[in-house]
Amino acid sequence: MPLDVVKLTMDLVGYNSVSELTNVPVTRYVAKVLKSLGFKVEELRYTDMNGVEKLSIVGKLGKGTGGLTLMSHDDVVPATNIEDWTGSPFKGRVSKGRLYGRGSADMKGPLAASICAAAQFRAKDLTAPVYIVVTADEEINGHGAYDVTRRSKLFNEARKGCGIICEPTGLRVVYAHKGGLAIRIESKGRAAHTSTLKGTNANLKMIPFLAEMKKINDLALTSRRYRNEEFKPAHSEWSIGINDHNTATNISPVQSVCRISYRLMPGVDITPLIERTRKSAHKHGLKFQLLIRTEGLYTSPDSLLVRTALKITGSRKPTTVPYGTDGVAFRKKMKQLIVCGPGSIAQAHTVDEWIELDQLNRGVDVYSRFIDQFCVNGRL
Repeated sequence: MPLDVVKLTMDLVGYNSVSELTNVPVTRYVAKVLKSLGFKVEELRYTDMNGVEKLSIVGKLGKGTGGLTLMSHDDVVPATNIEDWTGSPFKGRVSKGRLYGRGSADMKGPLAASICAAAQFRAKDLTAPVYIVVTADEEINGHGAYDVTRRSKLFNEARKGCGIICEPTGLRVVYAHKGGLAIRIESKGRAAHTSTLKGTNANLKMIPFLAEMKKINDLALTSRRYRNEEFKPAHSEWSIGINDHNTATNISPVQSVCRISYRLMPGVDITPLIERTRKSAHKHGLKFQLLIRTEGLYTSPDSLLVRTALKITGSRKPTTVPYGTDGVAFRKKMKQLIVCGPGSIAQAHTVDEWIELDQLNRGVDVYSRFIDQFCVNGRL
């Protein structure tokens, strides 16, 4: 059953699936399309921390286990600065060889390309199955992907095969990306009108700790120990954010919160930096919370999967990227993973987000070649 990748992308863009909202309607639409193509579809529902219903799905075409898995998400970041958009963010439009709309590049266009590629095959022609995974909340710490990894029966079938995360890479083959670290530090004060001198400014407790964080950041950006030459940039920042949530300057801030983030690289052990941060917080009477620590994605550039992907895409050599994907969750079960998708990450999260029509069509062609190689011919 042939599908038009431009029309399907526009259909998907038409759903406002900002991560803070529900993605159930757009995911139900994707499930309907997959079922019409002969896919068996597994639904994985959950309610997020704000009580919003979310839905991830795993579709399977063909029999057996392993095979090839194409992975996408259908949540999007908010369409901020609406006044600067030249059209509605949630109404796809085509102009001068580009399709505009929130999520067109990240990543409803790549999702549409994977579905349109799969639409060219019938279950009876496959010697190994093709799976399509669509997750919620990728833009919020990959909650949907972790849920799929934990609960999905179909993903458990697929785990011994190979996976392609369809994030936009310009159809370059990405063999590694960075992971993530999040730490929360909190100090407590006492509210009072500043004229009384009876309050305790929570920010003052935070200042000596922040000075120590500056030293850690300098170390993270200069030490060979925290460098991986496979990435550009080869270091990651010990990124520091601070907020006292104060409503007026004539009130002593009752709370000061520091948030630290870091992009973990394969082969780099940052445990010493975490422990140094923990000890500094305790020294200054602050509350320390390690919120997230996710290792990055890494598949050897010399692996058969990467070498095969280079041939299929016509690329000379694989690359790495500094951002992360749902791969930080999927890697817990599936060991053979790459990132490869149409479009440019430079267009993601921008005003008037767009993807080139040529990239969409090339994406369909590339993914169909992957399916033919892995699921029809049954080999890498």
